[in-house]
Amino acid sequence: MLRQLLILTVLVMTSAAAKAEGAEEYYGLWWNEDRTGIFELQASTNNGIEGITRWGEKPDVDRNNPDPALRSRTLKGITFLWDFEYVPKKNRWKDGKVYDPDNGKTYSAKMELEKDGTILKMRGYVGVSLFGRTARFERVADTEVPTELQADIAAR
Repeated sequence: MLRQLLILTVLVMTSAAAKAEGAEEYYGLWWNEDRTGIFELQASTNNGIEGITRWGEKPDVDRNNPDPALRSRTLKGITFLWDFEYVPKKNRWKDGKVYDPDNGKTYSAKMELEKDGTILKMRGYVGVSLFGRTARFERVADTEVPTELQADIAAR
């Protein structure tokens, strides 16, 4: 009985470690599609993942937000990806939400890595993923981090 309990404990710990390791592959800085902005994927407080805008070539505000009180807020620092659930067997995130500041709408989303973790593929959709759009984001190389963002990271 003790041996079975020990084996079960080791299996649970190994599974949890593998889950965390796979999920952490997503963490880091990513270029937006046209390489004019950078967002960061990081762990969220609910054992999930969230995306936060960190840098943009030009300052921009959330002018299309459905809440008029938020239309003057800066896009830098907003959480625009949230509520994802990690699927360890497939090393992907599902059932999340993505906010699109270009139109002020929030969509369901899922994401996975491609090309040895250098490309993040995210699909935003309404209802079922068949009705949506896929975007691909490139991981930011250490040599590409803008000076302003380097200073922000160092200050954390």
